[in-house]
Amino acid sequence: GINAEYGSLKNVYSANPIFGVQYQVEDRLEPLEQVTVAYEEDDIEITEDNAQSDAFVAYYADGNKREDAEPVFCEQLGLAIEGLKDGFTLESLWEVTGI
Repeated sequence: GINAEYGSLKNVYSANPIFGVQYQVEDRLEPLEQVTVAYEEDDIEITEDNAQSDAFVAYYADGNKREDAEPVFCEQLGLAIEGLKDGFTLESLWEVTGI
């Protein structure tokens, strides 16, 4: 009956499942020496700019904040954002400062 047919189909599928993509199993792995990438040091320089303010600290230092600022439309992003505090720009909020 239906149960036997279902069981047969399940056994066939379990032995050779269809994952929706074609793949080929590789029998041997490449030697580690062939797949290892040499270490290269980045040529970046970390500098500290004391004139730059930390937006994260400025926004969360106000412990008495009970509600969000009024939303304003930001043409640069194309959506509404919380109004920026005085002295901050959208670009300054994206800057990452080191400790």
